[in-house]
Amino acid sequence: MSIIQSMILGLIQGLTEFLPVSSSGHLVLGRALLGLPSDNIIFEVFLHFATFMAVLVFFFREILGIVKSPYFTLIKSSKAEEHVRGSRYFLYIIAGTIPAAIIGILLKEEIEKAFASPFLVGIMLLVTSAILFATHFARPKRQVLRLPDGLIIGLAQAAAILPGISRSGATISTGMFLGIDKETAFSFSFILSLPAILGAFLLELKEAVALSLPMDQVLIYIAGMITAFASGYICLVILRKIVIAGKFGYFGIYTLIIGLLTIIFHTWIESAS
Repeated sequence: MSIIQSMILGLIQGLTEFLPVSSSGHLVLGRALLGLPSDNIIFEVFLHFATFMAVLVFFFREILGIVKSPYFTLIKSSKAEEHVRGSRYFLYIIAGTIPAAIIGILLKEEIEKAFASPFLVGIMLLVTSAILFATHFARPKRQVLRLPDGLIIGLAQAAAILPGISRSGATISTGMFLGIDKETAFSFSFILSLPAILGAFLLELKEAVALSLPMDQVLIYIAGMITAFASGYICLVILRKIVIAGKFGYFGIYTLIIGLLTIIFHTWIESAS
């Protein structure tokens, strides 16, 4: 892998990890277009750590509010007058993390096989498109989260383990369908992502420990990681504005086009071979 290829994949990871267009699906397609193997576990560890740090830095004040406040109080929005006790908020995060953890552990091999199928990625991108378009009919009303909200949004996050299903698209949309206001749905979606991203990072790290990192690739991997962090942080800034402005569903146009092109291109390649 060259440093340019590393930075391209880092850019894809940083942009698509947070935008509702499926980072897993785009990485599958990106590797295929660059002619790179789909099982570079060590590089994936670097990229996941970079996007984890981007979320951690972006939501640092909110996370610190949960951990540090003597009353375990989290202010969810500058406009919100209601506060949610951090102990309960933490419970919602646990409830939302359980589904993805169970599916990730029990169906690990099946999920890895799915990542090798560009056709499946195309189909799931169309599903993501339908979810995003449907947010135009959502009517967010409340800022206060409830325990069932955390569990249901967690189920949406679990479904996003499939390549092509956007994690942010599924979780933010589900929050909006449940009647949660846009900014609260945005914040909870990404704070909820921290255990999931960290879990994926640790699972990959466990496998990567048995492998040796080629020393001539260290700087190349770091370049990809820096690119993923920087592009990911910028993406969070922009996406928050888009969600609050009510333009979240427009990403469905992009996933619809990419999904159709992926299916057509894959079908053409299969018929030609």
